[in-house]
This record gives sequence, C-alpha cells and structure tokens, in this order.
Amino acid sequence: MPIKIQLAVDMTCQSCVDDINSVLGTVPGIDKIDVSLDDKQVMVEGTASPSSILKAIKDTGRSAVVRGTGSSSGGNIGAAVCIFEEGSAMGSSATRGLARFVQIDETTCFVDISVSGISDGAHGVAIHECGDLSQVPQSCGGRWNPDAVELDRLVVKDGWGDLAFETDRFKVWEIIGRSVLIDAGDEGGVLAGVVARSAGLFENDKQICACSGKTLWTEQRLIDQGQRL
Repeated sequence: MPIKIQLAVDMTCQSCVDDINSVLGTVPGIDKIDVSLDDKQVMVEGTASPSSILKAIKDTGRSAVVRGTGSSSGGNIGAAVCIFEEGSAMGSSATRGLARFVQIDETTCFVDISVSGISDGAHGVAIHECGDLSQVPQSCGGRWNPDAVELDRLVVKDGWGDLAFETDRFKVWEIIGRSVLIDAGDEGGVLAGVVARSAGLFENDKQICACSGKTLWTEQRLIDQGQRL
C-alpha cells in the first residue's frame, strides 16, 4: 500500500535539495518526492520502507528524523517516542538516546533507535510490560512483546549505534506506556525509557525540542556522534 512519509532534514541551501532529490531518486519504490528547503522538510510517497529512505538521506551526511507516516489518501495511524536514560533510579541521568515508533499501516511498525555512551558490541533491545522506571530493570516487569524475545540487536561502534527496521510484531498503540530496555553491556547497566505518544503526520512542525532546547538535527547529530544530549 502506498504511504506518505514526512521527514525533518537538516538542509541549508539548494545544493542540499538537489542532493536529496538525487539520492532518493535511486531508492526503489519511491513515486513522489517533495523537498522544502524553507520548512526543512521532505515528503515521500510510495511503497519504499522508511528505513531505506532514512538510510539514503543519512548516507549524504545529513541528519534526518522521521516525523510521521500516513496513507496516501490521508490520515495518521500512530506514532510514539521513547527517551533512554541510564541507571537504576531514572530521572537524574543524562539522556543516552531515543527510539521512535511510527505505524506505517495496520500491521507494520517502523522502529528507529539511536544510543550513545555504552560499550561497543551488540546490545539486546526489548519491550517490557510496565512503564515504571523507579528501580530498573525490576520495576519494568517481564518482557512484553508477544514472543517474549528481544526485538533485535543494536550494534554500537566507537561509542554510538543506531538501528532502523520494520516489524509486524506489535502496533504503536499496543506499547504506549510500556518501557523499552537496552542491555548496556559489560558495565552491567541498562538503558530504559517509557514509550509515549508523539505527533503523527503533519501534526507537529516544530524544529526545536522542548526537552533539550536543541534543534531536531542537532539532537540527532549529537547522538550520531556518540555525544550526550
């Protein structure tokens, strides 16, 4: 089913627009591309997966964030965000990363995770039953996802890592209020956050994050470079 994908992309000039049009033109499944330099926004229509579109733009060296998806005929399906912190008692630690969840259609959810400041190697990612971060991981309950296994393995190199994929194992509205845990590796720690509803397609055009005061792309670039927000 054709969908619309809205991305916030860090662009400064017409050359940026030309580069993005050029690289997206090589991605199979894209039917229409609309790039707005003034709004720093890219709209894509077609059957290409959000992960392939995001990777293509990031490969140009620009920071990009999927803001939402919807059907080509209009309407939002669902979106959520999870901000990761570190420690057994959350609330005082620096942010170590974030996850975005965007429902592409009734069965498929796009997941985009970025983290920094944990050891290199593969780290398990799992959704847990409860959104109680008072004593992580015990207060988060058991693994929630239907088959009770990890969602995937996030690979960290040189202090940072990201992971983007599509899954039919859950829907956005099923995980609101639950927690996502990432095994922090040799340190024996855990990154954790609570999944909260976020704006969908066309519902939020803000370019400044209310949490950090940084632009979306500065925030994403800090994560991409392995720095704390």
